Amino acid sequence: MVLGLALAEGAAGDWVALALADGYGVSQAVGAVGYSVFVCAMAAGRFLGTPVLNRHGRVTALRACGVLALLGLAVFVLAPALWLAFAGLVVWGLGASLGFPVGMSAAADDPLHAAARVSVVSTIGYGAFLCGPPLLGFVAEFTGVRYSLLTVLLFVVVSVVLAGQAARRPVPAV
Repeated sequence: MVLGLALAEGAAGDWVALALADGYGVSQAVGAVGYSVFVCAMAAGRFLGTPVLNRHGRVTALRACGVLALLGLAVFVLAPALWLAFAGLVVWGLGASLGFPVGMSAAADDPLHAAARVSVVSTIGYGAFLCGPPLLGFVAEFTGVRYSLLTVLLFVVVSVVLAGQAARRPVPAV
């Protein structure tokens, strides 16, 4: 579950500015502004995420975030106009905002196994941050940077399907 949403977050950090410059034909400065829009949306999602989590629970929040990330990413890549691509960045940023932190929180639920689970989840998350850019770069050699980001959609779909794994489970009595 964390893999797809961490990849959605990391892919933006590595490729959004270049995808805007190369894919939409704008300056590198506009590309940097696009990444700033994504980061601001992601920060807003993290600040506003606690009330959403408290009201609707982890699973619903993660599924909603996954769907937002899917929609935003698809709009960003497929938009016929720059303004629509920027709107996609906002939706993508909101969608990517809670995946990694909520996944880490879910991994820490069981006090007996928290250390091992958090280490596995963090390895998966940081693995996405480290392995995602070369994977997307490889795909970009064939499709271009902008369309290589569609690869991330596959991983986010898996995250949405697996979001139920983040549900709180009763801690067994010792």
